[in-house]
Formats: sequence, structure tokens, C-alpha cells
Amino acid sequence: MNLFSARNHNSLFYALFLLATLFGIVSCADQPGESVCTIPPNPPNELSFEPVDQGLMVSWPPVPGASKYTLFWGQEKSEYRRFVETKSSAIIIKGIQTADLIYFAVTAASAHIESRFSHETPYVYDTDPKNAPLHIQKAIQFGKHGDFEEALLHLSAAIKLDPQNSDYYRERAKLRVQLGFMNEANKDLAIAEATLQEKAEIP
Repeated sequence: MNLFSARNHNSLFYALFLLATLFGIVSCADQPGESVCTIPPNPPNELSFEPVDQGLMVSWPPVPGASKYTLFWGQEKSEYRRFVETKSSAIIIKGIQTADLIYFAVTAASAHIESRFSHETPYVYDTDPKNAPLHIQKAIQFGKHGDFEEALLHLSAAIKLDPQNSDYYRERAKLRVQLGFMNEANKDLAIAEATLQEKAEIP
């Protein structure tokens, strides 16, 4: 067999293997004498966050074929200092320091192989209303360095902690205008005006 024929033969074999895998001809069982599945599950997506009494609940939609998950987090992008394994698609993390911006990612694993990382999702965890001005300061610093997603997260955290402060809505509107999110910016400005009117009507 010449080199050209060998290459065509290998290419044909690879194409047939991909088709067999796609249509389930290649077994993904772990019984003795059968092949072991080497196709990883899809990574989880759409991470959700909810502060609860015990800490921070992180959840995501279940992944077909996954038997467990590993949640990673840290204070720097793509640098995860802590992780925890779980068989559930939701877990409560305890001991996270308030006012911090945390970057999260999660993997899904079958009995034999682990998925790649999910899309990294940042979140600001805070439940103390006194920290609202601190988040404004952090938002300004992130904005100066061009980290607009992080700046928006801190502005939103400030608003959650002090929803009656019209200045916070205006600050977020400015950033949203800068990013071209005009509809969201107009909503913030409308809320800011409504908040001022409510305060003016209070005797």
C-alpha cells in the first residue's frame, strides 16, 4: 500500500469511527469485554446564584449522562483556588467572604471521563447593606481598567443592597450607555427618577 492509499484508508477509518460514535454504534458501557465510553458529557451551563441563610447556593441545569459535578471558584479569572464535588446540580457554598467578586466554573463527569470547564461566570456575593458604597468604589476601579462586566456586577450588587439609592441606578445607566445597552440604561434612569419622586412624596 502506497502512502497516498494509506492516508485515504486512515481517513476513511476515522470518518467511519466518527459516524459510528454519532449514531451510537460504538458502545459506551462498562461491562467486561465491552468498550468504555470516551465521549465526555457536555459542560454545564447557565450557572445561577442565590444567597441563602447557610451561604451561597450555586445551581445549573442537570447534564445528561453526568453522574457527578465539580464546582471550582476563585478570586482571579481562570485561577480556581477551591473546588467541591457533588452528585447534585445545586450546592451551597459556605464561608465566602462578602463583598468579593468570585469567578465560578463547573465540570460534569460520567463514570469514566470529565467534561471541559463550563463558561466562567463571575458573581458578587454580599448580604450587608453597609457595603453598598464599597461596591460603587470597586465598580469605578474596574471600569477604569476596562473590566466592564465586573464593574456592572458591583453596581448591581450595590443596587440590591440599597435599592432606594437613585445615584446607583444613574451610575449603572452611565456604564450601560457606554456599552451600548440603551434599553437597560433607560430602565435604570426611569427607576432613578421614580425613586426620587417616592422620596419627595414622603412627608
